[in-house]
Amino acid sequence: MIGPFQSFEDALLWIARRFLFVREVGGQNRGIWVNMIQKLTQNDNGDSWCASWVSLVLGLAFGGKSPLPRTASCDVILATARKEGWLTSTPSVGDLFLLLKNPNDAHHVGIVTEVKNATVIGTIAGNTSEDGTSSNGDRVAEHDMTIVPGKIIFVAYPRPGLTLSKAA
Repeated sequence: MIGPFQSFEDALLWIARRFLFVREVGGQNRGIWVNMIQKLTQNDNGDSWCASWVSLVLGLAFGGKSPLPRTASCDVILATARKEGWLTSTPSVGDLFLLLKNPNDAHHVGIVTEVKNATVIGTIAGNTSEDGTSSNGDRVAEHDMTIVPGKIIFVAYPRPGLTLSKAA
């Protein structure tokens, strides 16, 4: 048990959902809350912010000691997960998802909130659209996502209660 939560994942999702009010204001990738999220990773107002939001949520959940670097780059998350052997094609609640342009280029990141079946997951992400069809939307939102092999990969980073076996 972690504080009042039954698991780390429960705490992580509680933190992530506190940001569901965030909307862009005054233009694409702009607004007081968006800018605050961007500042955490030292990117500029107007830059994409999905990875910055994930960095913020993980930083809070881990008390400032996230196993992933604080970054505004989906590709940095992908490279770190690949180097550490944390990539998987099978999602679990609390894992990160990365949408891929190709195996070495990720363009969006968020958190898995639910595994509904073998092809559909629930997610929460920043810089997304209300329906989840845009990886450069205007808000933090929760939505379902279809798993498309080759277009999505999951990051099973180390966390309390999760046993990882490093990939060979």
